[in-house]
Amino acid sequence: MYKTKSPAKVIAIQNEKGGTSKSTTAATLAYLLAKRGEKVALIDFDGQGHASVLCGAKNFNQLEVTISTLLNKVIQGETLPDPETYIFRGKNGVDLIPSNSNLFTFERNLSNVLFREYVLYEYVKTIKNRYSYIIIDTMPQIGSPMINAMMCADSLIIPTQAELFSAQGLSELLRHYSMIKHNGKHDLSIAGVLVTMDSERTKVSATVNAMIEKNLGEQINIFKTRIPRSIKVAEASLYQQTICEYMPDNPAAIAYEKFVEELIENERKT
Repeated sequence: MYKTKSPAKVIAIQNEKGGTSKSTTAATLAYLLAKRGEKVALIDFDGQGHASVLCGAKNFNQLEVTISTLLNKVIQGETLPDPETYIFRGKNGVDLIPSNSNLFTFERNLSNVLFREYVLYEYVKTIKNRYSYIIIDTMPQIGSPMINAMMCADSLIIPTQAELFSAQGLSELLRHYSMIKHNGKHDLSIAGVLVTMDSERTKVSATVNAMIEKNLGEQINIFKTRIPRSIKVAEASLYQQTICEYMPDNPAAIAYEKFVEELIENERKT
């Protein structure tokens, strides 16, 4: 079994609101870390399976083993299969634990489970020594899935669209983060808020960015890098690629490269 020198750093990409480039950020971060020579796993913990698509997984709703299958085995106390038998390895160098619509039953399956907040944590423990980074693309909702992701993560990255309603949703997520940190996950940190789909020339983006800086800048890190809006990001998904693979000279791709550099530099300082 492949082992790294130390257990993986686990980063959850999380926002309670959809449409914030959460899956795009998770898949792109995983790809860029792998490109730097890191051993990276991406857990698609969203039943929509968007991160799985971006990593090249086809017919993901027909896959025999997904994160849902694995978590159900944890719930039932069954032996997990060897990761080599189910990990999807695309061309981008990332080890993908895929997802599909079966994951939408996860919360219902937890109804009678003791310590239900730790199911994902128990699974991640079984692969943590294989990687230097584990990236988790999470569901955009409040509830047990969100808590599971927070309980197994070392840090959170919060992508938020440069629009008013998306930014307002940050306060609710931060409230839940504070509750979880206070009630057991004391070492959980926020790596930062990442502004996505930014249109710097519009009044809305400028206003929202100023609001985020004013209201949150003293509480948590806000990445200096902002990801600009680009139709090529959506176009890249048609080819099951991240924007950095599909069009590395695109402004959004360049911004994601700078974001990863900023993230790594911040890690070195802590």
